[in-house]
Amino acid sequence: MASLNRVILAGNITRDPEIRFTGQGVPVCGFGLAVNRVRSKDKDAVDFFDVSVWRELGEAVVNHKRKGDPILVEGRLQYRSWKAKDGSRRSKVDVVADNVQFLGTGNSSSEGKARDGGTSAGSASRHGRDRGGNDDDRQTKRPAF
Repeated sequence: MASLNRVILAGNITRDPEIRFTGQGVPVCGFGLAVNRVRSKDKDAVDFFDVSVWRELGEAVVNHKRKGDPILVEGRLQYRSWKAKDGSRRSKVDVVADNVQFLGTGNSSSEGKARDGGTSAGSASRHGRDRGGNDDDRQTKRPAF
């Protein structure tokens, strides 16, 4: 039996994306994502996810998205476990995105800034190729192999 680990989430960014660099200098962007879930006719719930986006794709997110902006991410789930300072075992599941689509305009002015610079916010792919896109639904995708 084959295994499949793919997830597609659309929601709003809960904190400004931050970038850090690994020991080898590889950039990785991290942000939180809030996704609405309908529980019944009258009630909704919100699920929160931590998302990591690597390399040029992560740089595009940190340069063009802010807290409150809508975004769609596609990627995989990754389980992590570690020992806390107090000696207890901790674990969590993160989303590692390999495709990102910028949705709408959200509550920041980053969309306008991206257009003014002559480059669409989604023009960087995982491998740095110019993918282009329209101004409203810019998408950054990994190339097909």
